[in-house]
Amino acid sequence: MAATAFDTLDAARRLKAAGIDAEHAEAIVGVMGRSVNQLVTAEHFDAEIANLRMEIMRTHLVSVGVLVAALALATTILSIIITQGGM
Repeated sequence: MAATAFDTLDAARRLKAAGIDAEHAEAIVGVMGRSVNQLVTAEHFDAEIANLRMEIMRTHLVSVGVLVAALALATTILSIIITQGGM
């Protein structure tokens, strides 16, 4: 994920220039910096969609495999029943 640039020093300076005391300005900038690091970028979103698509394909493949196995088992059981004259 690409990092979003956030100039903490500039932000703190601007807050101080606006009349916010240094301690509060630094706390605000700290919170803002952590928030910026948690933003979801387009690249991150696209990667998550690609991962979900792969998971869906895996799920479909497993489902088809289970269905084929169930049909094979049913066919085998039916074949045994027919050859033993159970019907």
